[in-house]
Amino acid sequence: MNLIVFDIDGTLTDSVKVHINAFLIALKQLGVKEEGFNFKTYKHHTDSYISKVIYEEYVQKEFTSEVQEQFASILYSEINKHEIKEIKGASQLIQSLQKDENYGICYATGSIIQPAKLKLEVVGASYDPSQLVPSNDIYERENIVSKAIENAKEFYQVEQFDKIYSIGDGLWDLKTAQNLELEFIGIGEENEAIMRENGMQTFYKDLTEFELPL
Repeated sequence: MNLIVFDIDGTLTDSVKVHINAFLIALKQLGVKEEGFNFKTYKHHTDSYISKVIYEEYVQKEFTSEVQEQFASILYSEINKHEIKEIKGASQLIQSLQKDENYGICYATGSIIQPAKLKLEVVGASYDPSQLVPSNDIYERENIVSKAIENAKEFYQVEQFDKIYSIGDGLWDLKTAQNLELEFIGIGEENEAIMRENGMQTFYKDLTEFELPL
């Protein structure tokens, strides 16, 4: 059995801009007045890490679990005001994979869990809770993906997968896959150039073109 590890934002759902705007609104409501953050410059590209670093730097208070819950609630509420659309072909691919006994699937996302669940509903994903690993309690992308893989081994009751493919839309997804020595498949034209410059070999404009690796 092979395993496919999916990123969500920009890979399965066209939700990056909506998520970023909601993220900024949540920070502002929690007291962060500054704007114009470049999220790509942060050490870890996850909601949990970036929100904590920004909040503690600008509000000068600890980003406690209670503050994180407030942040998560606002973030989810703001995202839920918008219609989230799938990346073309996402629903068909996910529903096909859910029936394919040769492939296991799991989801590893830099998002916190509430918005991630909302987006997976958009693509008709049916999954065990263990198959979704968000960033609530994990800052590092590599650790999120590693946890998703370990959970998938237990869920599918296998000691090892024949091959593991990581599907993502950003440089951080590619770098994570490279660091973990996973096969990477890039999705979406926005970050195509920089992903190719950094070693991406397999690429699809959207998921209607996606072909299952053998």
